[in-house]
Amino acid sequence: MQETDKKSITPIELAAAMMQLTMKSIENNWETMKPVVTAYLTEPVLSEEKEDELLREIYIAALALEIYCIPHAFDTDTAQLVGRGMGEVMASNNLSEHQLSESISRYYLPRFGHMNTADPADLALALVEEAASILYDRLQLPLKPVDRTNSLLAAKLLPFLVQLVGKWPILFTRFTVKI
Repeated sequence: MQETDKKSITPIELAAAMMQLTMKSIENNWETMKPVVTAYLTEPVLSEEKEDELLREIYIAALALEIYCIPHAFDTDTAQLVGRGMGEVMASNNLSEHQLSESISRYYLPRFGHMNTADPADLALALVEEAASILYDRLQLPLKPVDRTNSLLAAKLLPFLVQLVGKWPILFTRFTVKI
């Protein structure tokens, strides 16, 4: 696609598109995780309330990764624009009531900020591994092993998160962020 074929959108629209793409990805792949999480419940059936809670936690983990990776996905000027756009979307009336940013700021971003590696590919994998670890700890599943070393859930969370994140470059090939 040539530069002139790209649609021009605002940073807020790009951030909202990324959030929608991530949520759609979670919804499309949820059926692969559903039996795994159900195995760690005392009841054999996943209630709608519990499913919503689990999906929310997965979304927070994926969104935390996406937010943290904004500076790595764009040049400096565009990253600042998209970061501000993401902040505005997160502060909007529709999302602020869900308190997503509180969990992201409290649990994910501080631990991501302590990670350091010279190779961006190593950093990407390290971030997803860290997000999977945080998510594992946050999932309220009564039969979940405390030690995640031999946990099927832990083994499934990492590839599940990998397929959800990292779509900024795809969106950026289709759109130009207008100032």
